[in-house]
Amino acid sequence: MISADAAPSLDIRDQLRRDHQLALAELEALRQENDDQRCHAMLEALRRSWVIDALAKESVVYRAIEGIESGADSMRADQRFVEHELVQGLFEKLAQMRAGTIEWHARLNVARELIMRLIETEHEQVFAKLAQRHDAAGLAELGDAYESARTKLTMLEEAKAA
Repeated sequence: MISADAAPSLDIRDQLRRDHQLALAELEALRQENDDQRCHAMLEALRRSWVIDALAKESVVYRAIEGIESGADSMRADQRFVEHELVQGLFEKLAQMRAGTIEWHARLNVARELIMRLIETEHEQVFAKLAQRHDAAGLAELGDAYESARTKLTMLEEAKAA
């Protein structure tokens, strides 16, 4: 039973839109920053949130549409996993570099383009597949599962950082 104090569940698509907007805002702020120390601190925060969001999506969202995807769609699902990995690799490379260099900006721009493509794909394809398979209550349940996964993954990331 849900308590009266509990926040209403959000549709998983609304949560993902919110997370996408936040990630793009953080990425844009990072692109505008010039101080090396602040860049690396911002990059680490972005990397952590990226890992948490990607793992939560992979374990909740992508699994929720697995049965729908076949053939070329299935290949796209595999591609999303690879793109998540590529962005993570770019973040790790950036963490080892001096901020503000030409190479830093080039890698950051490539990461941004990959992230933008992933977001576009999710909005155009994944959201439609979620709606195809789940009613409003199911989308809210997925939202709860996604938020729960994010909470657990955040705790794990914090424990690793400590």
